[in-house]
Amino acid sequence: MAKNTADMGELLSVDIDSLSIEEIETIEEIIDAPLDSLAQPGVRRGKMLRAMAVVIKRRTDPTFSIADAGRLRISIKQKKADPSALSA
Repeated sequence: MAKNTADMGELLSVDIDSLSIEEIETIEEIIDAPLDSLAQPGVRRGKMLRAMAVVIKRRTDPTFSIADAGRLRISIKQKKADPSALSA
């Protein structure tokens, strides 16, 4: 069944700190690697981003598929450094 085309161009924001344990396990199952592998230099990130999109979208649409995720745009939220913190 095709998803609404308006949803496919949607910008999906991903906050890694908001993931549940179950969602992290799902991501690791999809990518067949640990979540922290994203931080390694030279690691391809497409599969990881697709997996993150799947778990975020399944919060509101349990039928959302891995194929559906490929049509989304993603914005990854990163914590900004506290400028008042002392550098080591």
